[in-house]
Amino acid sequence: MSSSLPRVLLCLPQMPQDPASGAARSLSTICGLLAASGFDVRGIGTTASEGGANADPLSLLLALGIHPQKDSARSEGRVRSELRYTHRGVGYHLLHVGARTPWTWEPIHGRQFDRIFDEALRDFRPDILFTFGGTPGDRRRRERARRQGAKVVFGLRNEGYLTSDFFDDTIDAVLTPSQFLSDLYRRAIGLESTPIPTPIELADVVAEDHDPILFTMINPSREKGVMVVARLAEELSVRRPDIPLLFIESRGSGGLLVAAGLAGGFDLRRHENLMFSPSVPRPKDIFAPTRALLVPSVWQEAFGRVAAEALLNGIPPIVSDRGGLPEACNGAGFVMPLPPEVTPETEHPVEPEVVAPWIELIERLEGDAAFYAEEVERARQASAAYRPETLAPRYVEYFGNIAD
Repeated sequence: MSSSLPRVLLCLPQMPQDPASGAARSLSTICGLLAASGFDVRGIGTTASEGGANADPLSLLLALGIHPQKDSARSEGRVRSELRYTHRGVGYHLLHVGARTPWTWEPIHGRQFDRIFDEALRDFRPDILFTFGGTPGDRRRRERARRQGAKVVFGLRNEGYLTSDFFDDTIDAVLTPSQFLSDLYRRAIGLESTPIPTPIELADVVAEDHDPILFTMINPSREKGVMVVARLAEELSVRRPDIPLLFIESRGSGGLLVAAGLAGGFDLRRHENLMFSPSVPRPKDIFAPTRALLVPSVWQEAFGRVAAEALLNGIPPIVSDRGGLPEACNGAGFVMPLPPEVTPETEHPVEPEVVAPWIELIERLEGDAAFYAEEVERARQASAAYRPETLAPRYVEYFGNIAD
C-alpha cells in the first residue's frame, strides 16, 4: 500500500455483509473498492441483522464463501464470542450478538463492542472512521475516534437523520449515494454532502447465466409498495396467467402480500403464476431468471440499489417515481408515476387503473422480442456508471481528500 493513502476503519452496528441491509452492504462494498485501490482498510461490527432472529449469521457468511475464525475464549469484558475474517481485502472483527437486530444489542453487549472498537483505534490508528448510526453509543465512538485524530465520514443512506442537530462536530464529512438524497438534506437542514453512486460487487450481483423468464419484485413490504403490487399481481394473473411473477421475501413476506390482497377482497393464493422465494445471500441468484425487475416503492428511496443491480445484469427495471429511483436508472428502464396519496400507510390495494400502465408494459416486455432486446441494451449501457472502474477513482479521490 502507498504510504500516502489513509488508513480507513469501517464501524457498523451490524454485519457488514447483512443481506437485509443495503446500507451495510454498500459501505462494506465501498471499503472493498478502497482496499482494491491500495488503501489499508479494516472493519468492525456485530453479527446483528435487519432480518432479525430469522438470520443465521454464520450460515450467511458461509454462503458468501467466508469462513470466519471464531474466538470463544471468555475473559473479563469478553463474554460473547468474536469472529474474524478477511473479505475482499478488508479484515473484519465482529462481535457475535446472537439473534438480535442492529437496534437491540448495545444495551447488553455494548461494553464488549466498545472494547473491540478501542482496540482497533489503538492498534490500527485509522486516519478515517467510516460509519453510520444514531445511538448515543455511536456518537461516543465518533468522539473517541476524533480525539485520536481520525476524521469521521458518515455514510448517509436514508432519511432517518433529518434533524438539524444530528450532524454535529463528531462528523467531518457526509457521503450519500445519490444527488436526490444530498439535495433533500440540503433543502431540509442545510447539510452539505457529497453524492457518489453506490459501488456494486460484480461477483455477488452479476449472474453468469441468464434465463429471462420471471418478472421479479424484491421485499413485498409496505414501503416497497405491497399495496401496489398486490393489485398488479391480481390484475395480471387474471388477464395473463401465463406471465410468472416472483416475490423475494425479506422484511416483506408472501404472507404480507396475501394479506394485502385479502384487504382488497381477493385471494392471491389461487393464482399459480405467483411464486415466492426466501432472501438469498447473493443477488445474482435473484437476477439469473429475471426478465424485468419491479420496484413499485411508495416511499422516498435514497438511491435504489436494486435498480442499479438489475442494469448490471442487462435487466430493465420498472420503478416508481419516488426518491432516487429515477436517478438510479440512469436513463434506462422505465419510471412509472404513482399517485401521491399512495404511501406506506395505505391500507388497501390501489385501484386497477393505477397499475394498468405497469401491466401493459409487462405484457410488451413479455411479448415483443425486439422491444425487449432494445431495453436490455439500454440497461447494459446505463450500467457503466456503476462499474468498479468507473467509481473507484471517485472514491479514491474523496477519501484521499478527507484525510488531507
